[in-house]
Amino acid sequence: MEFVVLFVTLNVCLAATNLTARKPPQYDLSDIVETSYEMREEANKIRAEAFELVNRALEIKEETIATREATLSSRSELERSMLETLTLVNTHTAATAQNIAQIKNSLSGITNRLENLEAKVEANVQTTDIIKKRQEVWSSEVRLISLYKMTDQTSTHVGHHSGDLAVNGQFVFATVVPGSRGMLTHQMTNSNPNNKLNIRLGGLFRIYRVKVWNIRHCCRERLVGTRIYADHRQIGVAVQTKSLYEFDVPEEDPTYARTITLHQELVQYLHVLEVQVWGSGPFLEDDLFA
Repeated sequence: MEFVVLFVTLNVCLAATNLTARKPPQYDLSDIVETSYEMREEANKIRAEAFELVNRALEIKEETIATREATLSSRSELERSMLETLTLVNTHTAATAQNIAQIKNSLSGITNRLENLEAKVEANVQTTDIIKKRQEVWSSEVRLISLYKMTDQTSTHVGHHSGDLAVNGQFVFATVVPGSRGMLTHQMTNSNPNNKLNIRLGGLFRIYRVKVWNIRHCCRERLVGTRIYADHRQIGVAVQTKSLYEFDVPEEDPTYARTITLHQELVQYLHVLEVQVWGSGPFLEDDLFA
């Protein structure tokens, strides 16, 4: 801008010098005077325009200085903002690095605990396998599972012939007993249709064999027609008069039950000397080894 001002001033001075140094031609005095006035007015006009250009140049210079100051101020504000941002980023980066280090340490601790847990689980699995094998061996033992178990029957004949006498382990095989009191070791219902004797095993057992001893002193034919059930599955029927009935469950077709039932559908007494149930268990519903 200073160059523009100098350039304009130089032009004005040169113009004034040319006007001063110009040799007037040989005119009349009045023409010379008139021409002089015209040149003077032109010089004044040029001088005014020069001053106006100088003022405009100064205004432009001031605007430029103000713009530069504003630019510098904005630049300083931007630099300060960037510095604050970088500081914040560095702070967060440091915190993130610290958090990552803590996470790594936590993961390392978790990994160690998981390894210890896996080792313990493996040991527990081995222990569980041993316990299961022992349970399988123990559960595979076929034994008497009906002795002294709870019983119920549809009716009880006079003389207190309760169902518990069928699972008390006492046998009277003689056909004649002095005083006949020994016959009280058998159970007996009234003479009604659909008499039942239920033996509650107290758990879920695998049934291998059911043995039924008929009474000996009389009326053994009353047991004919009696059906033997393991829960809802029929495993045998007394089809003829016998002293002892044995009903075996096939090995390839295992049966599990909680109750053994003797069911006489005919209008007849139901009386037996003893009932023996042979099996293994007990088992859980979802833990059958068969």
